[in-house]
Amino acid sequence: MEKQRYRTISLLTTIFALSTLFVQSGNSLAKTVPANAVHLYQAGLAIMHQNATQALADFTESEKLAPWWEPPVYEQGQILAVTDFQKAIPILMHAAQLAPKDDTVWNILGWGYYTHQEFTQAIQAFTKQLTVNPTQANAHWGLANRYDNSSVRQFAKARQQLQLLLSSSAFRAMAQKSLASLPPNAIDLTYHDSLPISEEDAIAALLSYRRMVYPTSNVLIKGRDGHLPSPEVTNYIAYADQIGLLKGLQISSFQASATRVFLAQLLANFYGINQYDYIRPFQLNDIATLPVATQMTINSILANQLMTTVTPNDFAPLRTMTRSEFASTLQNANRIMKNPPSGDQLVSPEPHLRTSPPFIYFFSTSQPSLSVQSADLTSHQKQISAIGLTYFPFIADFPSGSAKTRQAIDQTQYLLTVASAGGGATQEWQQLEQTSIAPFMVLANYNNVTHQADPAIVDQMLTTPGRPTALINEITAIARKEKLRGVTVDFENILPKDRVPYVNFMQALHAQLSANGITTMVCLPERDQSAPQSPYDYAGLSSHADLVMLITYDEHVPGGKPGTIAALFNDQRVIQYALTQIPANKLLLGVADYGYDWSAGTGVEVSMQQAKSLASSYHATITIDPSSQTPTFQYTDASGVKHTVWFENGQSLTYVDQLVNTFALRGIAVWHLGAEDTSFWHALTTAHLSTS
Repeated sequence: MEKQRYRTISLLTTIFALSTLFVQSGNSLAKTVPANAVHLYQAGLAIMHQNATQALADFTESEKLAPWWEPPVYEQGQILAVTDFQKAIPILMHAAQLAPKDDTVWNILGWGYYTHQEFTQAIQAFTKQLTVNPTQANAHWGLANRYDNSSVRQFAKARQQLQLLLSSSAFRAMAQKSLASLPPNAIDLTYHDSLPISEEDAIAALLSYRRMVYPTSNVLIKGRDGHLPSPEVTNYIAYADQIGLLKGLQISSFQASATRVFLAQLLANFYGINQYDYIRPFQLNDIATLPVATQMTINSILANQLMTTVTPNDFAPLRTMTRSEFASTLQNANRIMKNPPSGDQLVSPEPHLRTSPPFIYFFSTSQPSLSVQSADLTSHQKQISAIGLTYFPFIADFPSGSAKTRQAIDQTQYLLTVASAGGGATQEWQQLEQTSIAPFMVLANYNNVTHQADPAIVDQMLTTPGRPTALINEITAIARKEKLRGVTVDFENILPKDRVPYVNFMQALHAQLSANGITTMVCLPERDQSAPQSPYDYAGLSSHADLVMLITYDEHVPGGKPGTIAALFNDQRVIQYALTQIPANKLLLGVADYGYDWSAGTGVEVSMQQAKSLASSYHATITIDPSSQTPTFQYTDASGVKHTVWFENGQSLTYVDQLVNTFALRGIAVWHLGAEDTSFWHALTTAHLSTS
């Protein structure tokens, strides 16, 4: 939902004031408004959108000349409501006293309180507006927004206000749109709050507290009674099943009242609390007959303070909770997981908590043009934390260890990087030095002949005696000379036999870089389960890195079949597994800001804007794939060739960015600079990942 301003003061108001030159204040006699007060008021109206400071001064002087006249007081309040709401409050309240029948004052107050998350005062202001003018649809719109706010979550009351707006021609379309996206009353825990919480409503409410994404999906899972979940929560249950939230839950009936032991297991699944997360066993009389794993889970939930016992020695596992009690439990659980228990009650592993601003990392490649990337840097330098240069421009300085490795493979002299430098690269480097963006060198095993990641490059380097040490010394020397802030290691498709040598290399590299105050970052391919035979030891590599990027894109590539670049469900599974091996405060989620246009069995990369332009040029309809939550469209070019395009847009990126907040990850790593459009940056702001 969104705020709508609706009071417009025009010069007609001034003309009316000039013609009447009097006002009525309370029960006092009518007073004449001095002409110079009206003149100042008129002057303020004429410039308030161009020069708010001068307009405020004009309205203030006008009020001094006619302190009983409401219009200049109202306009002062309207200006200050935007710039300094606390100063605006007494002025607007005074305006309401001067003109008790002017309901617009209360609307401004309502939106001001709402914006500053003072929700009780907001509802009072909007309610007062309806008292003054019972037909005012704007007040219903304000109340609907207030009740739908993620901190308030009174969806049933929001729905009631929106339904009242269906009779308003001005608000009908917005009300219909908001009603369509409004969560069901079932997850409004203030609705029928004295009734027991059902199993399905507990699952849906828990998910909704984190504002997670719920794609439309058919639910086939049934309770032990053979019944499906209720239609209004179907999507939530489908999503819960797909992300593993229902694992281990004994669902007797989705509509049945949830027991405390059911809710304990549900909370454990959601917050990642396993049965070994307790400090000491609790002496509880009434859980001894439960399975040992269930007893341990209950103990872990209690140790994390996510629930409490009913009596000192009783958990009451089969007792139910009211909707109100479960709401209190969720609020407490969210607070606890943001501020973990201290002292001897601190559990292991610690709950996820981001302890520093989100880290926004971009790879800079040979595409698009360096002029485009340079403009990107200039426009967004306050939002970007670091740039990884894949064409590091100082290769020639150190030609020994790594250059020999490259020369043996593809007769080039590059320091394990994607492409050679060139003048433009040096120019971008100099530009970086003028900003607060941290420059990173990217070490990769890209083969310029095959245009693929080449495992032989890494294998030769790791297995040739003395070569790892030579490369580490080169990297450190370059980093110190060029005042690098970090080094990113992106060795892809390496051989399984290099698993241990790779960890040893990262250990030595990290130790030397750390001693010189330089950040070490490693890139890991995505996976959602343990893989002992994989060349990438998640735990081992991450223990020797400050930042760890998960490469969660290119699920479909130009040489394969068309498909999503990065599916939301896949990202979620990958993150959940990664967090069992890697601390959240190291993890960067890989983000794509591009797409592919497939035709005739192959694909070419397109930027976010290029994809949108193609759809517009060929009048193609962009649809959102319900499974991956990413956009796609098809078109036929002038030669009659059919194309399929998958890409990322602001909506799909908002979902991905929200996952970063949901799991309190360190930030994102974006491939690549210059391919994003304005919706990318809007998505960062929407998900509260912008560092500016």
